Amino acid sequence: MDTGKDFVEKIEELVNAARTVKVGGLEYSAASLRPVLNEPEAAGLEVFSLDSLCEFYNKGLADEPKEELSAVVTGPACVSLMGGLAGMLRKRSCFVKATIGGVKEFSFGRFLDQESFAIEFRSLMQPKDGDDSAYVLSYTGRLRGGTTVTTEDDGITQTGTVSRGVSGKLLDKETVKPIVRLSPYRTFRELEQPESEFLFRVKLDGDGGPKAALFEADGGAWRLEAMRRIKEYIAGKCPGLTVL
Repeated sequence: MDTGKDFVEKIEELVNAARTVKVGGLEYSAASLRPVLNEPEAAGLEVFSLDSLCEFYNKGLADEPKEELSAVVTGPACVSLMGGLAGMLRKRSCFVKATIGGVKEFSFGRFLDQESFAIEFRSLMQPKDGDDSAYVLSYTGRLRGGTTVTTEDDGITQTGTVSRGVSGKLLDKETVKPIVRLSPYRTFRELEQPESEFLFRVKLDGDGGPKAALFEADGGAWRLEAMRRIKEYIAGKCPGLTVL
């Protein structure tokens, strides 16, 4: 193997890759004939509420043509305030990106012990008149110390026999409501949270302790509703702003 020749060829390859040529006043890379452009771009701000994004639009863009701006809703937890096309590359600047940050969400799809379930449920659900939040809390609240639960599961509903008190002599037998309607906090807090359906399940752990879980059952339709509400909220707070 001629190491000297390989070394020289490698040097030539690196030199050729770094060469540029000028055509029509623009500088191109000789390797790919793509323009070499230097267009500095300021980093966008990151905020954690819709109100902050709207305030920036209304007060913080005195020198920017507002007719070229648009708010792009990319999901139930993310909105970007974008500028118009600019520069040789025809890129859009992102002035502000609003997200809900690292806000904790309910642990869907996991069986939790009664205490953990109740804590998460109370702090991460938005109660509404006519929903099933009171029912879920009431049912799981009866699965406390001195309580045993047996279930007969047909794949759709569950029948729970709940014995209350230390003696276990007082029995309540009731069918667990299989589908419940709830409004967990999953989008920006300025909005009324979208209501959707969940599969409610209970079981006993290895030590005989009761556990409860919620499983999403609306196929993700809540995301579309949340994005619609975000669009309406921004449009109301930012007259003249295009919201996509």
